[in-house]
Amino acid sequence: MNDEKILGIILDMGGAMIRSGAETHRVEDSLYRLCHSYGFTACNIWVVPSNIQATVTASGGRDLTLIRHSRRTGVNSERLDKPNDLSRRACAEKPGPESLKAQFDQALATAPRPRWVDYGAGVLAGAGFGVFFNCDALDALTAVMASLLITYLVRVLGRREENPLILNFLVSSVAELFILLAVRLGLGHHAGYITVGVVMLLISALGATNGLRDLVHLDTLSGVMNITASLTGAMGIALGIALPLLLLRGWGDNEIMVLNPSVPVELISCTVACVGFALWFHVKGRRVLFCGLGALATWSVFLLCLRLTGSPFAATFFASVFCGFYAQIMARLHKSPATIFLTVCVFPLIPGAALYYMMYGFVTRDIAFALGKGAELLLNCFGIVLGCMAVEVANKYIWR
Repeated sequence: MNDEKILGIILDMGGAMIRSGAETHRVEDSLYRLCHSYGFTACNIWVVPSNIQATVTASGGRDLTLIRHSRRTGVNSERLDKPNDLSRRACAEKPGPESLKAQFDQALATAPRPRWVDYGAGVLAGAGFGVFFNCDALDALTAVMASLLITYLVRVLGRREENPLILNFLVSSVAELFILLAVRLGLGHHAGYITVGVVMLLISALGATNGLRDLVHLDTLSGVMNITASLTGAMGIALGIALPLLLLRGWGDNEIMVLNPSVPVELISCTVACVGFALWFHVKGRRVLFCGLGALATWSVFLLCLRLTGSPFAATFFASVFCGFYAQIMARLHKSPATIFLTVCVFPLIPGAALYYMMYGFVTRDIAFALGKGAELLLNCFGIVLGCMAVEVANKYIWR
């Protein structure tokens, strides 16, 4: 057996999983299992979002070292599931290098889906959250157009720009400029409501959730890198929103966004939006439905806890705990990574409105208002962080 070729394919499989949104500890576990299945000993594997290294002892006592580098990560459920399933089969069947390479190539050879699916997913997600954030009918129409614009820009610019700070800055600034002009021309009433809904398309919950899970599993460097990437993307969104507000001072909202006053509308709109995000992340089959149901249940838990406790922080914490356990259960029922369900279902809890109004406060020089919204943003994020950490700690004892 060609040990170098087998080890190279194994690392390629890990690289494909990392680029599709897998957690570091999941990739490391899969690579260790594969290496041991193929008879490698003294395995030492190191995985971070941008790099995979492996040093193993092969047949005849030879030491082999291979490295794979990756610059781009994202969420693609389909491209995550197939290498994950292949790693399970390979551990059991141990196919030869040619067969394993052929199966891996087949797993990655997914046919490009029609463009209308991407645009439809963007509209469901962006406009759905627009209604969630209290857009009226005319605002929702502008949110649909802004979502189409964001989807187009992400498709075009995302092929060349890998830095989330620059990409999100460019896309959010163009989108915010379009929204301000549309409202100015009478195509909407509340620029802030529309913006908060559609920029959810740019917010990466993946980096934060994976980063927290990595930290709990003592993958410190990987956790810091994931969280930093998520914060960098959020900074790009904030700066992109601020630029048009500075250029067109006075065109933004002077009223603060509130959630839709109708609870049924809140629940339906966040479910529709998260179904859109599931499609955006290439989730397929029944999993799309369960992603939507998970978002519905997560927001229901939030509303219930908010009514019982009166504390947004406590409601966010308990809702994120529920979301984490739901993702773990769905992962085992569907034999899929929990990341798929967790990344989608947590979206209703993300404080996108606080991010927008914090930047609006700084632009309008209302520093007290901006600091208040910044504190609200940090408190909500802290609730999500603690909830996810609680689930990860509990999982160590529940799912052995």
